[in-house]
Amino acid sequence: MVILVTNDDGYQAEGLTTLEQTLVEAGHEVWLCAPTSERSAQSHAMTFHGKVTFVRYDERHYHCSGTPADCVLYGLGGGALPVVPDVVISGINHGYNASTDILYSGTVGAASEAALRDFPAIAVSARRNRETGRYPFKEAAQFVADNLEWMVPLCNSEVILNINVPPEPNGEWRVGMIGHLEYFDLVEASSSKKKTSYDVSSSKIGLAYGNANTLSAIGEEMTYSLTNLTPPELKRRDPQADYLLLSQGYIAVTPLVVEPVVDNGVAEVLHQRLKEEASHG
Repeated sequence: MVILVTNDDGYQAEGLTTLEQTLVEAGHEVWLCAPTSERSAQSHAMTFHGKVTFVRYDERHYHCSGTPADCVLYGLGGGALPVVPDVVISGINHGYNASTDILYSGTVGAASEAALRDFPAIAVSARRNRETGRYPFKEAAQFVADNLEWMVPLCNSEVILNINVPPEPNGEWRVGMIGHLEYFDLVEASSSKKKTSYDVSSSKIGLAYGNANTLSAIGEEMTYSLTNLTPPELKRRDPQADYLLLSQGYIAVTPLVVEPVVDNGVAEVLHQRLKEEASHG
C-alpha cells in the first residue's frame, strides 16, 4: 500500500519513526508528514489565519509548521504532498488516546481530517511503562503491519479505527468502546511580583471592585501550568471500555464515528465486524 504517516509529537518522534520503519520493512511505500515540533492535545485544530510551511527534508519526508490536522488538510487537500495514499496512519502517539482522551487528541484529529477527505485512516497510540520508561512502539507498529490488510477496508469517511497499545501487551487484542475518564490533573498558579497600583476611585472601573476608597492592584501577571502525576480512571467500569481492556494487557481497537451526529448504528456494525475478525485470529 501507499501509506501516509503523521502524528502530533513531531516528525522526529520515536513512535513515528518506528512505525515508518516497520511499514517499510513490510513492503509498503511510506510517506511521512508530521508537525515540525510537538503539537500534542491539539485535537482537530487547523490554521485558518496565517501561513503553513512544508519542508521536504528527505525523499518522501516532510515536516509542517502547522497542526496535525494541517498536515492532512494542506498536505493532501492542498497538494503540498505529491501522493495519494491508500491509508493515513496517525501515530504512534507517546501516550494513550483512549476513551475521552480522544476529545483532546491531535493524533485522532489528523486521522479524522483524513477521513473527512475520503482517505481511510487509523490512529495508533501507546503508553510507556512507568517503571522502565519503555514504550511498546515495536509491538504497536508490528500489530498495525500485521493487520493492516483487513483493517483498511473497515475505514471510510464516517469511521476511523483508534488503536491503543498497553505498556506490556499480552499478545491479544479486543474490540474497545469509549469510556468516560475522570482526570486528576493539577493546575498550578504563580503570580509576578510586578503590580500596577490604580486609583479605582477616579474611574468608573472602581465600581467593579465594590470599594471606591481603596487602591486596587491591576496588571498583576498570573501564570498557570498543568501537572499530570496521577493517571485518569474510568468513571464507570464498563467491561468493554478500551481503557479497562488496556489495564488488562489487551491491545484495544475502537471504531470512532467521525461525525458526532451520525447514526450510532454505523459504529455498531463495525463492532460486529471487528468481533468477527477477532474470532478468526
